[in-house]
Amino acid sequence: MYPSQHPDRILLGNVLTLDKLSTRTQAIAIADGRVLATGSREDMLALRRSHTVVEDFGAATIFPGFNDAHAHMISVGLRSVRASLDGVRSIADIQARIRDIAARTPKGEWIVTMPLGTPPNYFEGPSILAEGRMPNRHELDAVAPDHPVYLSLPHGYWGQMPLQAAMNSIALQRNAISRDSKPTVGGVEIETDAVGEPTGVFRERNHASMLEADLLPAVPRFDARDRIGALRRAVGLFHAVGTTSVYEGHGSAPDVIAAFRALRQSGELTIRSGLVVGPTWTSEDEAAAVMRDALAYARGNGLGDEMLRISGVFLPCLGDTRANSLFEKNPQDLGWSDYNRAVNDLATFERLAMLAARNDLRVHTIVSERLADVVPVLERISQQYPLAGRRWLVEHISKVTLPALQALKRLGVDATLLPLSYIWKSGQHFVDQAEMPAELVSPARALLDLGVPVAAATDGAPHDPLITLWSMVTRTVRSTGAVIGPGGRIDNETALRLLTVAGAWLTFDEHCKGPLIPGFLADLTVFEKSPLETQGDEILDNACMATMVGGNWVYRRPV
Repeated sequence: MYPSQHPDRILLGNVLTLDKLSTRTQAIAIADGRVLATGSREDMLALRRSHTVVEDFGAATIFPGFNDAHAHMISVGLRSVRASLDGVRSIADIQARIRDIAARTPKGEWIVTMPLGTPPNYFEGPSILAEGRMPNRHELDAVAPDHPVYLSLPHGYWGQMPLQAAMNSIALQRNAISRDSKPTVGGVEIETDAVGEPTGVFRERNHASMLEADLLPAVPRFDARDRIGALRRAVGLFHAVGTTSVYEGHGSAPDVIAAFRALRQSGELTIRSGLVVGPTWTSEDEAAAVMRDALAYARGNGLGDEMLRISGVFLPCLGDTRANSLFEKNPQDLGWSDYNRAVNDLATFERLAMLAARNDLRVHTIVSERLADVVPVLERISQQYPLAGRRWLVEHISKVTLPALQALKRLGVDATLLPLSYIWKSGQHFVDQAEMPAELVSPARALLDLGVPVAAATDGAPHDPLITLWSMVTRTVRSTGAVIGPGGRIDNETALRLLTVAGAWLTFDEHCKGPLIPGFLADLTVFEKSPLETQGDEILDNACMATMVGGNWVYRRPV
């Protein structure tokens, strides 16, 4: 489909088309939501008609909008649902904040706050406080004696271990927490005082948090309405950093799919979204019936349009199965996540993935450090159902071996990378593992050299793609400033491509989305500086001026 020959808009500036030739031009003409042409200012202005709007961005750079391949939009939006503790630096500060909230909250109602630390990742936890610890129940009782109070845990994929939370006495009572309480899963600790009574402080070392599901049933959960509101807020947040498309390959629970559908129906979903079904079955027999009978719409390329498409199924593997019974009691309790938190052992994963292949359902899974364990499973499946062309996807690759990456190429399995999670946030962990080549942590360079289709993502922590771009280019560790595997670096343009045009194949849209070429969707962003011309930390010293989806501005920076 090509637009009419008369442009609705002409944008002037430094245009990076990111086509196969890396063409740079001075202007772009847009008609009917698609790119009509690119070229010199003179040539594009010659196409102008009486109705054409011309906008001159001067020295600013226009390039394809970011396509965040693992975004966690709703998770990002949820971070503004609860009361913030941002800026507190002492227990007295927390008490003042809680006292103020209590004065505005009816007696007996819950006060639940965001985690302690600096958003959006809350890395510091209680170390940000002068006392270096969480407030105890008595300190919270002093300012909210008539309200249950809960200072929540951060998501394990944001903060640093151990994660910490705190409650006052009423909150402990409502959750029946006493000196006799014991977690049923590992990695969770109830702090007690000198005489064995709970202090109100909890610690957890599980990335997929189990504290609330295990011990705190009375704490209010996020509901379907919260998730719709969170998605509505997230759309604006993502547009403000230049993002025009997202892909939620981690799987989306029913309430999450419903939230995207609701905004699509109301016309508020202005960010192109690809979703993967996050199943809630509790047995393999149920899974077989659901794949056969209920997920026909998700087979092959899936169902939907250029704005919202659902395809495939997320099958977790290699996770901690201890808490499955907890999560299965209430599949709607997603915590900060977007997906059902139950996981599979490797044998169960193989049986489910074989069923998916039989039903033409593309599979997404998170492999982290264990791609080498998953590859033999994929090889056995491919012997019966060749995977090439099905666009099966492995995500969250952290450290790998070269033979495992070579197997992906041989099998025709694709990949997404989350450099912030494994280079910026956790890089020191891998630096300390001297037995592996450091350049194979979040291995963009190796995957590209092998010709494996790969896209990059923010993981929503934070959701600004420029930080992810910087991470791939510099490979800098957050905690130490060290460079991890300098041989794994990629240049600015390659990193920008992984964050923009490379993600189109995730939603089968490579024929119409990505580079700014005639006939393709006019999804673009405008930044003060070219991401190709800045180096090192200067990459972060840039700002989004405007974002366009389908020829319509969805974000303009306030003047």
